[in-house]
Amino acid sequence: MAENGVKKATILIVDDEKIYLDVLIGILNPEYRILLARSGEEALRRLQGGSRPDLILLDLFMPGIDGYETCRRIKEDPTTHDIPLIFLTSHDDVEGETFGLGLGAVDYITKPISPPTVKARIHTHLALRRARRELERQNEVLEQRVKERTRSLRQVGAELVLAEERERRRIARELHDGPIQRLVLSKINLGRLKSGLEAGQCRDIDNISETIDTTLKELRTLMVQVSPPVLYELGLGPAVEWLAESVLSGHGIRFRVDSAESYDRLKEETRVFLFRAIRELMLNIVKHARAGRASVSINTSEGDLLIEVRDDGVGMIEPVNSRPGVNGGFGLFVLRDRIDMLGGKLSIEVNGGTCVTLRVPIST
Repeated sequence: MAENGVKKATILIVDDEKIYLDVLIGILNPEYRILLARSGEEALRRLQGGSRPDLILLDLFMPGIDGYETCRRIKEDPTTHDIPLIFLTSHDDVEGETFGLGLGAVDYITKPISPPTVKARIHTHLALRRARRELERQNEVLEQRVKERTRSLRQVGAELVLAEERERRRIARELHDGPIQRLVLSKINLGRLKSGLEAGQCRDIDNISETIDTTLKELRTLMVQVSPPVLYELGLGPAVEWLAESVLSGHGIRFRVDSAESYDRLKEETRVFLFRAIRELMLNIVKHARAGRASVSINTSEGDLLIEVRDDGVGMIEPVNSRPGVNGGFGLFVLRDRIDMLGGKLSIEVNGGTCVTLRVPIST
């Protein structure tokens, strides 16, 4: 430990010549903590034994394995590959220097050794290593913040889905308990009124009754569209089948739904979102695809729920990342964004029609 409380950097010197070891120790003491090895084999044993120097000075030509081979093994080891390594050599060999740098060395120092040169280069490469480590630390902090932010956004997204669905169910309940019930009561009262009138006086009442029936049908349809009870009573699979009958068949598109499971293991917000997403994809088929056939399959694969919505229409024209409202796009940007928040993935394949695949973790 240095006098000012800052930990000394550790330097491993690898050289078989005592004269150069003594010179380097004299230059680097007491600023650095020094480790010594007199061969490549000894240096590797030190490193494998847990020594983790901040920098290595490695003689190029030694008995046994030479500096090149020692460097190669150090750089192949994931526990030591990031330690900066400087070659020591008494030869001025451009090709050898290039080869050594290619193995992962960061610099060369030529013998006879110049103390100012040694100190300057060691200082430079230790500073670069500290800067790299600090950058890596900051990247880790940023990645952690991104993960925390993503978790927060997913939670907010889930809460928004549930809040929207609660509001939809409230509106549907008020439609049922308010206007629909009053219209039913009005129709009953009209029936009572009609029973006391002559046949010729009933035409206007019949017209009013037909208008009430039409309005009741429209309100009930709207109530189901706002918050379909089948999604809560029977689950996702049957709800999608009902949705296909309502959306696709109603526009003359033949369809097939391959799923009858409720998938009740899905969280409520995920189930609601997927139902809404499939509905939007079906509406896109109706509005844009000019398709005659469509299919929806819901399966499980490796812990994920896999949903495929296919059609035989004209294919996707807008780019996948187009935002809603741009050139009449399908609004897939929002859908992709929400799928990402659930930890899933959206993909699109266009080949004689369009296939949109949604993959979402079942545990989401």
